Amino acid sequence: MHFYFTDTNSEITDAWHHVFAGVPQVTVRHGSIFEVPADALVSPANSFGYMNGGIDFAISKTLGWHLEKDLQHIIREKYYGELLVGQAEILPTGHAQFPYLIAAPTMRTPMTITRGPNVYHSMRALLLLLEHGRLPDGRLVKEVVHTVAIPGLGTGVGQVRPLVCARQMRLAWEDVQHRKHATVAGWEEMCGNYAYFYTHNHSDIRYDIP
Repeated sequence: MHFYFTDTNSEITDAWHHVFAGVPQVTVRHGSIFEVPADALVSPANSFGYMNGGIDFAISKTLGWHLEKDLQHIIREKYYGELLVGQAEILPTGHAQFPYLIAAPTMRTPMTITRGPNVYHSMRALLLLLEHGRLPDGRLVKEVVHTVAIPGLGTGVGQVRPLVCARQMRLAWEDVQHRKHATVAGWEEMCGNYAYFYTHNHSDIRYDIP
């Protein structure tokens, strides 16, 4: 599976270049997220599926206003009314360029999220969905989705600083891709990164990442 980290803000793309250097599955692009066809486009939506602001507004405008209604229907029926930060859902779009939309909330409602692990939880939920999730027809997501386009998570309304965003995304990448939960030592190392989410100090990161 290949990921296109794409944003119009050069500070965000510069941070991704730095933090994800040497990760072959990730290509960083400066520009519109709609310029690169991908099997799935990620919406850093809110927990109630409102897609009328920021990047979600652009997604609705480009892929269709029906997506908000479809997503909210799934949230009501499957998640009892709220897709929590740390959960993700995939739905078909009917759009040729981006056949699927993945909603991975970074916030409950539009708010600043500068002092918490929301970006980490959003990225982790996305990666877990891609690895273990299933489409409505029962097929594994990873059997159908091979390319994913991701914008900056929490960097708009959430006001998360670009380097903090990139590092939280990379921490989630390390935890999921390397199955840190699977061993006691790995799990303890994963738990030890909690301080970084609140202090933003690079010295708090227990992993050898930029």
